[in-house]
Amino acid sequence: MNYKCQSPIFFHVWNRIDVVKRVFKQIKKTKPSKLYLSSDGARNAIDQKKIIKIRRYIISNINWKCKVIKIYNQKNFGAKFAITKNLNKAFKREEKLIVLDHDCLVDISFFRFCDELLEYYKRSNRIKIISGNYICKNLIKKDFSYYFGYHPIIFGWAGWRRSWNEYDIKMRQFKPIITFIWLVFFFKLNIVKATYFYNKFRLTKNNEINTWDYQLLFSIWMKNGLLIRPTVNISKHIGWGKQATHGTGTDDLKDIKIGRLKFPIKHPKKIYVNHKADQIEYLRIRKLYFFSTLIFLIKKQIKKIFV
Repeated sequence: MNYKCQSPIFFHVWNRIDVVKRVFKQIKKTKPSKLYLSSDGARNAIDQKKIIKIRRYIISNINWKCKVIKIYNQKNFGAKFAITKNLNKAFKREEKLIVLDHDCLVDISFFRFCDELLEYYKRSNRIKIISGNYICKNLIKKDFSYYFGYHPIIFGWAGWRRSWNEYDIKMRQFKPIITFIWLVFFFKLNIVKATYFYNKFRLTKNNEINTWDYQLLFSIWMKNGLLIRPTVNISKHIGWGKQATHGTGTDDLKDIKIGRLKFPIKHPKKIYVNHKADQIEYLRIRKLYFFSTLIFLIKKQIKKIFV
């Protein structure tokens, strides 16, 4: 499949040239006319050598007509702040972006999928993010090329300035009691899901989870926004292992491979949430089995009281 990417690509790299080479190889195939090269600063001298090597590798391998905008941090901001700080700069210049982290490998059909849907839904304010991830295999009907969901996986995604402007890394709208009650109703009185995501949001708000994506999810849900998900997996996190910032273990989705989406895109006839697909992911990724999780939470609270 040959395809030239129409949208600007934001490529955020860190200190692992092994995964960077694999991801950049796919970017190179699609020859974008504009590339934002985002890079955090070094923590130490070893990092510095690795980062310089990666930056030079990418620049030296751009052999097509491409405007490169370098967003290089002079100091290390870490996983939470580096990408958001640099995305803020990029979205000030662009109405839309395709966003790839250094360890998110995509199929070339991912770029066309994002291009077409960024244009198709550019004025649909409820649609916030386009994801390249799909893990439901053959467990849902595939009448269309994509569906709408609440459950997020953003290993390779695209979005608009309008949706990124709603992002708040400080989560100022998070209020302990009010947010919990809101989540209970958001999940239709499912106390297990409400408690799980409340704790994730609380820990993120309190800087006990060093990440940037729970803030994005919070901002999307607060606006009752939706994510677009393809019915073929065209993007995958490949950065598992000891070198990873997160995901230092083994790939818990080994059975999910990267496929190729067929074109032309088959659009759903209306916008509606595929709750079945979301539920599959809540179980597979979050392990949110109602009764077992409920018992675990009760035991945890009892332990706090008596220990």
